[in-house]
Amino acid sequence: MKRHFRHSIALFYIGLALVGGVTRGQDKTAQKTAEYEWLPFPDSAKFSVLGIHWFDENQPKFWRMPAKQMTLLPKGVQNRSKFPAGGRIVMRCTTTRLALRAMAVGGGGLRAFDAYVNGQPCQPAVAGRAAGETELVLFQNRDDREKEIVIYLPHLQEVIVQAVGVDRDAEFGSPEHQFARPLPVVFYGSSVCQGSGAVHPGQTYPATLCRNLNLDFVNLGFGGAGKAESNVVALVNSIPTCCYVFDLGKSYGAQDATAFKAMLQAVRHSHPDTPMIAITPITSSKEVQDPSYSQRSIHTRAVMREPVQELIQAGDGRLFLVEGEDLIGFKEHELLSKDGVHPSDQGYRVIAARLAPVLKRALGL
Repeated sequence: MKRHFRHSIALFYIGLALVGGVTRGQDKTAQKTAEYEWLPFPDSAKFSVLGIHWFDENQPKFWRMPAKQMTLLPKGVQNRSKFPAGGRIVMRCTTTRLALRAMAVGGGGLRAFDAYVNGQPCQPAVAGRAAGETELVLFQNRDDREKEIVIYLPHLQEVIVQAVGVDRDAEFGSPEHQFARPLPVVFYGSSVCQGSGAVHPGQTYPATLCRNLNLDFVNLGFGGAGKAESNVVALVNSIPTCCYVFDLGKSYGAQDATAFKAMLQAVRHSHPDTPMIAITPITSSKEVQDPSYSQRSIHTRAVMREPVQELIQAGDGRLFLVEGEDLIGFKEHELLSKDGVHPSDQGYRVIAARLAPVLKRALGL
């Protein structure tokens, strides 16, 4: 009986210890969260949003097409334009740590956010699977000198950022960045342009290419929906730019050259002196294995190549043709992701490196 009593008392105190441990753990978590000052987002005095041309109109949504015209656009463009590929939050701040309060629209867990401090990548932040608002730490234990911080938003998921967490005594400078050209490069195309296959939003080829050349950019890649429809082209054409890059990829499909040529002519009419770079589709292992897909790929490359060559021969010296086979060739399929169609992060780095000389020539850099 005494032994049973002593055993019960022991269990009682163990239970108290466990409860105390949970409480102390909860207090510690709350204390850690309390270390941040949570600043509402957006706030143009502290944060600049780049790569989302219609953000002022659409905020807090990071939609890449104007909300007031969304229902008029093709379904594929509507759906994919809600993913903020190429979208970046930029700040100059003395904070030693940085966190976000964000949520995935439609529920589910958040995907990767990439933070770069003074141009150098931090460990990519991937949130847990908790639904609703999620807090995620982008970096910590940095020095307290002023630094430029660039946060790349997820390129394959619609998100809302509600607040940015910084040190309580953090000081902010102007979030403006001096780029090599005052206007952004505008990319329009399909899934490779958007970055499908890339694990990290900071590793798509538009992001890597423009980061390396100190250029701002707008990514209007819409996976499976790069078809050069006239109302989409009109919106692409409306964005002031230093250079257009057209990478419509395999999604252009079985169309003839009419839409592609009309796109080039419309943009050239509106921007007579602006360089344009047209890219034919990269190779894929799927077209090696599937004869019908191979024939469609050959067709798509031809109907993109021919109008570009025609306009160049007619005297357009500001138009440049890049063959996709020169970016990722048939003997380089180790640069593709598991699907055998889209590049991996490494593949996108290779594309960026091979496009760099063309873009530098186009811009006179």
